[in-house]
Amino acid sequence: MGEAIVIDNVTSKRLGPPTRIVEEYDAIEVARHPLFANLASNPVNLEALWVLVANTNAGISPNFVRWLALAIARMPDYRIASLLAKQLDDELGNGKPERIHRVLLERFVAGLDPWRPKDARRRSLEPGRRLAARSGEVFDTGAPYEAIGGLMVAEIFANKMDHCLGEEIRRQSQVPREALVWLDLHEVLEVGHAADSLELALLVPDHGYALDCAWQGARKLWAAMWGFLDDVKAAAFAELPVQA
Repeated sequence: MGEAIVIDNVTSKRLGPPTRIVEEYDAIEVARHPLFANLASNPVNLEALWVLVANTNAGISPNFVRWLALAIARMPDYRIASLLAKQLDDELGNGKPERIHRVLLERFVAGLDPWRPKDARRRSLEPGRRLAARSGEVFDTGAPYEAIGGLMVAEIFANKMDHCLGEEIRRQSQVPREALVWLDLHEVLEVGHAADSLELALLVPDHGYALDCAWQGARKLWAAMWGFLDDVKAAAFAELPVQA
């Protein structure tokens, strides 16, 4: 379990209600991150997009179903569990194995494989592994409401990141259309999942330990995902050593 912190009403007021989590993080423009700013101001860089998509796959695909299922199993409020179950059903393809998001994301990575960087540092999946480890601190070992705070901001972030990725992909026509099903699907689904974040916020207690945990989870997860973009940028634009 996460670190237990006893808070009082003064601290709860300082944190603000759970809906403020949504307001605070929805106001942050992911498009302004240096990774996306760099991509948008230059010709389409499919090698850099491979680094981003491959690391997203490495960090999220092996873990997200488990994280959602664990959050559902540990959540005492069945209303919250019901919302998470809807997202889990989406993630698992709504009963259609060929629509499982992990399958579709791996197809996206395969579609970008012709542009996989040759330099070992640039094709490293360490950013994804680091994202998984940092996210696991919230979902695998955190308190139940810490996972809810994390999921709230994760969906907000994913909606914004998928939009940025879609903007880049639409600037070119080299990646096969059949490889882009994951992106097409997520650009639609993540809008609804991000809206679910507000519904979740309305169900989180607005005081006490649950509120504190929700804020902790939100802050940790957003930092993990913003740090993920930092790591992807460092990998994608690593300078090659000067040849003697």
